[in-house]
Amino acid sequence: MKTLTKTLLTATLILGLPLGAYAASETIATTQAGAMTDCPGGMMGGKHHGSRHDKMARMQNMTPEQIQANLQQRFDKIEDPIKKAEFVKSLTLRADGMTKHAEAMKLFAEAHQ
Repeated sequence: MKTLTKTLLTATLILGLPLGAYAASETIATTQAGAMTDCPGGMMGGKHHGSRHDKMARMQNMTPEQIQANLQQRFDKIEDPIKKAEFVKSLTLRADGMTKHAEAMKLFAEAHQ
């Protein structure tokens, strides 16, 4: 019985893996082709895929009041006080990093005007 089981398992793997790999490659190819959408500017020739880029684009189009309301909503959803403190600390670190980047870009632009 063990030999028969091993034989059937081996035959299934030998026949199934190539078919599975082909199906997976076709799925990936069609998904990537369908997921690429036009994006103004940016790398990849104006194409992008992924939600992070979309989120960043939405954030850039928000007014400061909308950003504050969004942050307040996210903050209010957090129930644990320790996680709230981590959220505020993370936000502060990100804001400091963004400020440093903005200052560096501003200095570069001023130097090359």
